Amino acid sequence: MKNIRTKFIISIVIFLVMLFLHIFLDKNTLILKNYIFPIIFVVFIFEYLIILLPNTIKYIPTMKYSNKFYIEHPNYDRKFLLTTKKRNNWKALFTFVLYFGALTIIGLLYLSYNFLEDIYIYLLFLLINISDYFCILIWCPYKSIILKNSCCYTCRITNWDYLMKSYILIFVPNFFTLTLVILGILLFLVWEYNHHVYPERFYPISNDSLRCNNCNESLCKIKNG
Repeated sequence: MKNIRTKFIISIVIFLVMLFLHIFLDKNTLILKNYIFPIIFVVFIFEYLIILLPNTIKYIPTMKYSNKFYIEHPNYDRKFLLTTKKRNNWKALFTFVLYFGALTIIGLLYLSYNFLEDIYIYLLFLLINISDYFCILIWCPYKSIILKNSCCYTCRITNWDYLMKSYILIFVPNFFTLTLVILGILLFLVWEYNHHVYPERFYPISNDSLRCNNCNESLCKIKNG
């Protein structure tokens, strides 16, 4: 969790610096687009690739689809698990349509108006990245309003964030942006495949590693609330 808090701070700093440079450089945004942002995108690509290598990550909410983090709860109710899975699938579908529908509208508006530069999409990408950490550390609207899960450990859509961050970049296609989108889609598909085939790994009903008594997060609002 400390690592996430550090990333949150770094993300805010990067966004503010890029925003300042955009304003300061005025029309000379080619420096940002051709040199600075490609470096930022490479860092994100590296992060996405690390997530695709399960043995390198120990953060349970992100890797709970892996059998490595599955501790079967004795005599769990399989029928209740499948009912929970079905209910959460509908909630996830609603979230998917709402979120990606909104970003699609924004992207189409961008494509419809020539006076908008692609630098604004890049800045929106960085802003979404900040909101991802905001959801983890401070308040998550999906958790509180739609999904009603207790924390990131029990979240149905934890690894969607990689696609949720990169999707907007599909409207400014180049090697770096499309690579991020493709990796985001791949991470999304890996998550959804495992949720469909191994639902027992995703819920505290059946997976003891997701239960509060096995949680080691010092910033947990449930344990310390």
